[in-house]
Amino acid sequence: MIAEDQIVGINELELPSVEYFRVALSEQTHELRKKAIGYIKHDICSDVIDMFVAEPTFKRIDDRARNDVLEWVATTAQKRQDAAHELGQISKRYDRTNERKLNVAECIGRKVWLSIRERKFEGLQTANGILEQVRTVAKKENVSGARDKDTIREIWNAYRGVFHLGMAIDHREDYPETTQNVLFLAEAIRRELSEHCPRGTKKPYVDASEQIIFVYKTELWGPRFKGRGLPFYKG
Repeated sequence: MIAEDQIVGINELELPSVEYFRVALSEQTHELRKKAIGYIKHDICSDVIDMFVAEPTFKRIDDRARNDVLEWVATTAQKRQDAAHELGQISKRYDRTNERKLNVAECIGRKVWLSIRERKFEGLQTANGILEQVRTVAKKENVSGARDKDTIREIWNAYRGVFHLGMAIDHREDYPETTQNVLFLAEAIRRELSEHCPRGTKKPYVDASEQIIFVYKTELWGPRFKGRGLPFYKG
C-alpha cells in the first residue's frame, strides 16, 4: 500500500536540480527526508524568484499582477530563509557521514538490480549474499563504513527505500546517451525492487510501502500570476 506522503512531485523547474534531492534523501528517517525535500524546493524557488523578478517581462505585466507577486514573495520570505538555514545543517551531515552511507546503499542497490536483471535473484543476508559481497569488496578496497556486518545491514535498512534516485542519476551520468528522463528511470528501478523477491522467498527486495516515489508534475508549484503563468512553490 502506497501512502500519499510517499509520493514526491518534481516539476520542470526543479528537474535540472534533481541531484540536490539526493542530498535530502541522505537524511536517515522518512520524516527528516520529507522535511529536507521541502527545504530544497523552497531553495530552488528562491532562485526562480530572483530570475523572474529581474526579467524585463516582469516589469511589463500589469501593476496588480506585479504587486501580487511582490506581496507573495515578501510574505513567504521567512520560509525560504529558514529553509536555507536548515539546508546548511543537512549539508554538514551529508558531508560528515550521510553521503558515505547513501553511497554504500546505492552500491548494494546496484548489486540487487543487476541480480534481478540477470534473473539470479540472489538473497541479501544469506551466506555470500549481496550484503556479504559488498562487504567483501569494501574490506578489499578499504571502504569506510561498509566493512562491518551490522553497519552494512543498518545502512541497507535505513536507505533501501530511497537509493533508486541516486542510482538513476549515476546511470544517466555513466550513459549520457540515455534519453530516458531520470525520474522515469528511477521509477523503473523502484518498481523492479518492489516487484521481485530473492529466490525462494515471497517478500520483495524492498516493499513498496517503504519507498519514496518520484513523479514528474508540471502543476506542482503554487500561485500562478496573471500575465506570466510562472508558478512558485507554496509548501
